Amino acid sequence: MKTLKNILSNYGYLTKAELAEIAEHFPAMKVVIKWGGMERERVPAWLAADRIADVEANDIDYCRSVFLSGKQYDLLKEALNVAK
Repeated sequence: MKTLKNILSNYGYLTKAELAEIAEHFPAMKVVIKWGGMERERVPAWLAADRIADVEANDIDYCRSVFLSGKQYDLLKEALNVAK
């Protein structure tokens, strides 16, 4: 629960630790990976860390940030009964 509140207080942006926890508890939740040069990707949380590691290991690009889409962010706020 604390992780979800931290994500909301950071406007949907995820740290590496938060992404790992989301992937463990909510694997189907979609997250957005913002790359340095490539197009953004929307992937399930369980796949995000592996995708980032693969792209960075092959020196294709780097990850700028990982965040929830606006829709996912709004659904999370609604589920936690946070005022809009």
